[in-house]
Amino acid sequence: MKKVGYFFLCFVPLIASICLQFVAAIPIMGICLLQICFSNLLEGRKVPYEELIMQFYSQFTNQSYAMLTSIVFALSGILLYGIWYTKQFKGSMQIPWKSFTKPGLIIGILLLAPGLQTLSSILTTVFASLFPKWMDFYMDLMESAGFSSSSPSLLLLIYAVILGPIEEELTFRGVILSSAKKALPFWAANFLQALLFGIFHMNLIQGIYAFCIGLFLGYICERGCSIWLSIFLHIIFNFWGTCISTQGTILENPIVAILYFLFSILFGILGLFLFHKNTSSKNVKHFHEVSDM
Repeated sequence: MKKVGYFFLCFVPLIASICLQFVAAIPIMGICLLQICFSNLLEGRKVPYEELIMQFYSQFTNQSYAMLTSIVFALSGILLYGIWYTKQFKGSMQIPWKSFTKPGLIIGILLLAPGLQTLSSILTTVFASLFPKWMDFYMDLMESAGFSSSSPSLLLLIYAVILGPIEEELTFRGVILSSAKKALPFWAANFLQALLFGIFHMNLIQGIYAFCIGLFLGYICERGCSIWLSIFLHIIFNFWGTCISTQGTILENPIVAILYFLFSILFGILGLFLFHKNTSSKNVKHFHEVSDM
């Protein structure tokens, strides 16, 4: 019965995260409304109710307020799932500095990022050609968040590159994967957390490649015996996608694009090899023994 309980527990963080996004929007909505009312008051304007609603909608849906909501959500999630992960599953939030002093391990994770970005680009291209309406929705979503810009905003960088990866890793490779492993073998537990990670993104294009990336992140966390290694890879992956992939004019040259594609795949394979070589299955066994105590 305990295994059944842990299996169903896997779905609770996903539902809680979706609810937390709405809760995080409440204080930002209040700030937005106060700003609009104060601005109208300074101008001595008596704004009709309908116009006030339109002003609020226009202001609240711009990129800055969307990113502020995301940041509040991420900070709340880090606190909630960090406590949950450490208390119930005895996960460690201490950074394993010893692991970060291994050149082969760090180089391996760094090389994985462009390979995974290329994989996500291939998946996006394939499914965009098959389902163009999915791609239109995805592009509108990315544009509204500011990801299509060649110069990402500071708020976007704070959320997408730092806070978002930490919150998502604690949720999916922390609480959900830990819970799933108590009910299922690792391969099945990893599949489940990656599937929920894809669903969490709530659009099909992003969800498909998030599922694939989630499988790799689960493997990194398990094999490396630390959630900080999957956080590190997630940060590098998001940094590459946010800051480097947007500077894509050089890839308009077909030869350069082909070379970039080939080297990204080779780097990804080499990165996976280096990571596997610099981690030990003995550490994984010890990791399981400690977490089950």
